Amino acid sequence: MVSEKTIYAIISAIVIVGGLGIGVAYYESVSVAHSSTSEQAATSLTLVISPNNWFNNSTIHHRQPAFFVVGPNGQLSSSALIKLPAHKLITLTIIDYDSGVTPIIGENGTSNNSTYAKVIGTVGNVEYVYNGSTSYINATLSGNASNNITIQKGSGWAVSSFPWVGGASGGWEVTHTFTIVQNGQILLNVPTFAGTNPSGGSITVTQFYLNNTGSFTWQCFVPCGNELNGWGGAMATAGWMTGEVEVVS
Repeated sequence: MVSEKTIYAIISAIVIVGGLGIGVAYYESVSVAHSSTSEQAATSLTLVISPNNWFNNSTIHHRQPAFFVVGPNGQLSSSALIKLPAHKLITLTIIDYDSGVTPIIGENGTSNNSTYAKVIGTVGNVEYVYNGSTSYINATLSGNASNNITIQKGSGWAVSSFPWVGGASGGWEVTHTFTIVQNGQILLNVPTFAGTNPSGGSITVTQFYLNNTGSFTWQCFVPCGNELNGWGGAMATAGWMTGEVEVVS
């Protein structure tokens, strides 16, 4: 029997990375229809994107971005393998210390696929964007007033897609994506906001369900590595810009 349930989520995340602390409080009511006779238990996953990590192998010696998983005591661990439950509401928080728009987004180093600038597979196909400082909020408020992004003061921006900004020399207002794929199909796509703050500092919160068990690939679809038109290095290395999601019952 399919019933509609109203789920209230209060998320509080305090993370300290490189001496910088960010606090987040989020409250949102959403209605979700799903087939279950028992109450769905919420599970949370918090990720941090750090932009300057030393990548060193036989051919690449360079600083590159990486996703890290935030543990229950605030410690950072590898994102190479992320375990999530099936059929439960999952709250995802991404703290992004990177910044900058991208003219290339998609499956390869020359792709310009606007699909990856959209929020896909979340509750309501929406995410909520928060910022790290007052100056950043003021800058992005004025900078996005003409980009048709709805701003909800006090509860984050409700965003379903990010626009292209800056004309022919600009790019998509996306820094990275956290995307779960299965056999080429997008199960989840959560882009992070590029913003106008050169120091970075956006926070993204969203909720989703995974209804199939098994192993899936997660991947960033903004080419941010070295070599191979941006698809080498971090983009092709587990625990950096890609990895595995194991969904268990």
